[in-house]
Amino acid sequence: MTRKLRTLIGALLLALAVTTGAFAYTYNVATTSMAVAAMGGNIAASENASSQPDWNEILPVDEYDSQFLLPMGPGDLTNISSQYPNTGQHWSKLTSQDDFTSYVYTDVTNQYQTDLYQIEDNDGGEGKITSVSVYFRISGENTYRIYNGYGRAVLKIGGEVYYGTVEQQYDRVFDTRNYVWTKNPVTGEDWTWSDIDAIQAGVALRAEVPQGRTYCTMVYVRVDYRIPPRVQGDVPPGDLFEITPHPMFTGDLTVNVYLTNVKALIKAYKYLNMKIFIENSLEAEETPDYHLLTLENGMVNFNIEGGAADNYTIQLIGGSYKLVSSNSDDWVSGWEVVPEFYCEISQRG
Repeated sequence: MTRKLRTLIGALLLALAVTTGAFAYTYNVATTSMAVAAMGGNIAASENASSQPDWNEILPVDEYDSQFLLPMGPGDLTNISSQYPNTGQHWSKLTSQDDFTSYVYTDVTNQYQTDLYQIEDNDGGEGKITSVSVYFRISGENTYRIYNGYGRAVLKIGGEVYYGTVEQQYDRVFDTRNYVWTKNPVTGEDWTWSDIDAIQAGVALRAEVPQGRTYCTMVYVRVDYRIPPRVQGDVPPGDLFEITPHPMFTGDLTVNVYLTNVKALIKAYKYLNMKIFIENSLEAEETPDYHLLTLENGMVNFNIEGGAADNYTIQLIGGSYKLVSSNSDDWVSGWEVVPEFYCEISQRG
C-alpha cells in the first residue's frame, strides 16, 4: 500500500469517526403547544440510521483488472508435429483446459517446434497495461518410463518472434506455466491496446526422448492493466436518520437536513449533489420526490403531516459527485470527503 493511499484511508477513517459523532440524536422543542409541553418538550426524536452510505466507494484509488484472450485461428507458424484429435486445426485444441481430451504434441528431441495462433482482440480495455503474459499448459510422458516435457511461451509482434524461458513438467501430468513481458519487446515501451490486437501467441515444445512426448492442451494471453482512479460518479446510497414522532404528538412536522461541513468538502469536491428522500412526507408525493442537497444550498426541507406513519427514514437515494483530482495531494489542506449531516425537527406552524 502506498504512503499516499494510507494517508487517504486514514483521513477517511477520521472523517467517518467525526461523521458518526455528528449523527447524534436530536430532540427539538416547540413551546407554542400545550400538548407539546405535556410531552416534556419532545415532539420527535431523530437518530442516525444503521445503514449509512459507504463513502469508501468514492476514494480515488487505483484499481487493477485482467483480460484473458484465447486462440481464435492459426498464426504464422504451425510447426508442432502432431495433434489429437487428428482433425481440424491446432489452435482449436488449445482453447480449453481439457488436458488429454484435446492437445498438440511432439516427440522431436533436437529442436523446439513452434505454433503461433491468432488471439482474440481485447474487449475495450482502458488504462495502463502493466504486463502481457503468455500461458501454456504442458505435460511430460510416462508410457515407458517417466520423462520430462519441455515448453516455452512464444509471442510475435512487429514481425519478430520472442521466446520465454524453458519450462519443464515431469510425468504425464499437466501444469500451467507462463512468461511475462512487462514492456513491448519491439519498442521497449509500455504496451498499448493496439499492440494487444496485433500480437500472435503460442507455444514451443520439445521432447526429452522420442518415446517421451511433450503435450500442450491450452494456450492463452493474459493482459494485466491499471484502471485510472475514478474522480466522478454516483454517490453511495444509504439511510441517514430515523425519525420517531412522540406517540402523543399528532401535529405536523418540519424536517430540515443540513450539510454541516461544506467548507471542508469544497476543498476536495468540484461538485456534490445528493438526492434526499423521506417516504410519507408531503414532498414524496411530488415530482421529483426528493430534494437535492448540494454544496451550494447546504440545506433541504421536508414536511410531514401528523399521523402519516409511526416513523420515518431520511434516505440518500442517489446523486453525483466530481472530485478536484485523482490525487489528494492536489486538494486544499483541511479537505474532507465524508459529508456530515444534521437533522432538525420542529412543529410545523
